[in-house]
This record gives sequence, structure tokens and C-alpha cells, in this order.
Amino acid sequence: MFFKSLASKVLEGDCVLVLGPRISAPQEVSEGDEPMDEYLAARLLAALGADKIPALDLRAAIARYEREKSASACRNLVQGLAGGFDDYSTALQRKLAKLPFRLVLAATSDRTMAKAFAVSGKPGVQEAYYDYCRGVAADHALRLPSADEPIVYNLFGRHDHPESMVLNDKNLLDYLVKITRESPPLPDVVRATLRAPSTVFLFIGFGFRNWWLRLLLKVLEIIGVENRSLSLALEDGKVFDAAASSEHRGFFESVGIFVQASDWNVLADDLVTEIGRREAAKALVPVLAAPASVAKGRPLVFLSYASEDVDKVDMLRISLQGRGLTVWQDRQNLRAGQNWEEHIDRMIKGVDYFVFVQTEAMDRRDRTHGGVYNMELKQALVRVKKLPYGSIFLLHVTMGQCRERPEPQLSEVHRISVDSEAGRNELATAIMTAYLESRGEAPPLA
Repeated sequence: MFFKSLASKVLEGDCVLVLGPRISAPQEVSEGDEPMDEYLAARLLAALGADKIPALDLRAAIARYEREKSASACRNLVQGLAGGFDDYSTALQRKLAKLPFRLVLAATSDRTMAKAFAVSGKPGVQEAYYDYCRGVAADHALRLPSADEPIVYNLFGRHDHPESMVLNDKNLLDYLVKITRESPPLPDVVRATLRAPSTVFLFIGFGFRNWWLRLLLKVLEIIGVENRSLSLALEDGKVFDAAASSEHRGFFESVGIFVQASDWNVLADDLVTEIGRREAAKALVPVLAAPASVAKGRPLVFLSYASEDVDKVDMLRISLQGRGLTVWQDRQNLRAGQNWEEHIDRMIKGVDYFVFVQTEAMDRRDRTHGGVYNMELKQALVRVKKLPYGSIFLLHVTMGQCRERPEPQLSEVHRISVDSEAGRNELATAIMTAYLESRGEAPPLA
């Protein structure tokens, strides 16, 4: 049952893949199935001539190298070793690249997953990385990710920008401070995807043993999001021993991540088979495509929502924009110093469609003092009365488990849940259909 749910999330684009340092290094540069962290640790010790030293984990090997050489020498060596992976990918990565993942978080500094996407027929893969040394976000012009143009985001820096790599304990503390303060912030499309309640996560070889992971996952809102389904973390039995696993499993399962020692190659094979079966069995459904004439004048959509839901609505805005709509959202478009009431009133009178985004946070606020969105909704309902009968202007969408709204006019409007990719697509399709029909253009079938 859990596997089928995971496959559905992957197919719908609502599963983020997180690759950790325990996945294998490419066989072209390593010995057999050697995990990336073990490969790097062994090469660091070998560079010290430490053949008789017992094997150390990567963090300990880095610490020893820095003591005997220097931090800059260690960084240069790790940069070269990680860079040596870039022309290769592993069989596991190529299997995963066949699946419709839209966002991949890499906990290593190499670019092997981007290579896997490229050799698997997805040359439009987008790459970005977090640089804790910068006070501002790196200049990554990321588009809304798709199955054909996924994003690979190196969460702990990337080797071609060696100053960004998180290697030692001091780097880690600085990194945790910076990412907690959002200085710099994550890219909008990455942040919105991580925080969306519909998103689940598949961790592979991530290493759920470190104390700081609990803080990091909370800061990224990978854990602690209401109404999120269970995520899955696969660890190798070599390091995830029974003595340690009980405590770790207990905590992470309590926050929605099921951790187990398992063969992730088998899971990858099973997902490829299951999703291939579903895609082959899926009936051919006509999809709306906007003609060239619409591209010059895309429908303008106003999003009305409670301010505490801004991060969730960011995700909706990005999704609609990626489907050819122009979206007006107050945080994105309202400039400081403008008379906001007058400006919003003018926008509602001028947009093509008004989308009322109802959430559980909105329902809770309505029990106390309400919000600006109620005023916006009233203005939209006034405009509806002036439109010809049957015209579509107001669309009602929900996020999470929402109550019935008190406005009788909303009961006449079909509610759409936008918690999933399918729901967001339904909303965009409804708007584009109404827009084309209003222009006298029959919606073409792709």
C-alpha cells in the first residue's frame, strides 16, 4: 500500500528525491560499489600516506587531513575528487532519472545526478546549489521544474564553487546558522516545493544518524508540515545498525519519515516498472494547449489568500505561471508606498479571473478577526453580479481540509483542491478553457 502511494506521488510530480553520501560513487572512478563518502575518506587518508590507519568516516578523515595539512589543501583535494565524478553517473541514478522527479536534492558536492538526467534524455535539467558563504542568493534563474526539465539542487554546496562546500564542523555550524536565517534564502521554486503540504520525500542513503539533521529538516520544513503524507528514507544496513536505529526511527517516524534499512536499487527497479505500467495503461486524455494568439495576451489571474499562507500560495503561483497564466499576487506585485486598498480594488476590476484560495489557516482566522481576503472576496462577488449569466470569473480552490464558506455564492462554484499537481493542472485548465471560450476560440486538443 505504501509503495503504491509513493509511486502515485512520483507520477504526479509531488515527490522530492534526496540523494545522500551513502549512494555509490561511479564505478569508473571507484572500486565496485564503494559509497561516495567512503571513497572520499579513503582517498584523503591515502593522500596522507596513512595506509595503516583504520578507516575513518568522511568527517573524521577531513578533520585529520586539515590537522596534518591545511583546510585549504583539504578543500582543494575534495574539489578535485568530487569533480572527477562529473563525467559519469551510476546505474541507480540512471534508473531514477527515468522517473518523473521534478526536484532532486543532492547532499554531495558532485554533479553526477545532473549527468544521469542528461544521458537519460533530459538535457534541459537545471542545476543550482546553496552557498552558505554568500549573504545573498546565488544568481540561479530557475524555471518551474517539470519531468523534462528537473532541478538538481546541491544542498551543501558544489565542487565547482569550492567555497560553498560544507566540509568540516565549523562549516557546518556556519551553514546551519545561515540556512536558518535564510541568509541567503533558497530559490523560490525550491523553497515552495519543499514546504508544499502535497510534497513527500524519498531519501536514499542520506544518513539519518546526525544530531543536526533534525534541525535542518525542520528549518527546510521537510518535517513539521501539517497534512503531509508519510515520506520514506532508505538506509544501508552497514551504518544504520540495530542499536542506533531504534531511537532514530522513533523520532523521524513521529515527524512523518519512515526510515528502514533496505536495498534502494530494488526500490528503483520497482518504481520504474510500476510507473511504466501506469503510463502505458493510462488512457490518452486530451490536453488543452494555448494557441499562439493567446501567448501575446495570457489570462491575468488574481490570487486572494490569507497572509500566513504566502509560502503555500507561492507554489500555486509558480505552478500557474508555468502553465501559461499571468498571476497577480500582492506580495509579488504590490510596491511599497502604493495605496494598497485602491490598487487591489483596481486590480480586481481589471483581471480576467479571481481565484479565492481557502486554507485551514484562513478558517481559523475567520473565527477571530478575519483578513483582507474577505474584503477582496466581497469585491469579486460584486463584479460577478455585473457579468453575463454563465460567465466564469470567480474560482474557489482549497488547500487542506477546509470547512464550507458562509458566502452562498461560493456554494454555486465548483471547489478545486490544489494540494496535488493534478489539482493545480485542473485549475489552470479551467481558466484557460474559460479564457479561450471568452475569446471565441475553441480550446484545441493536443
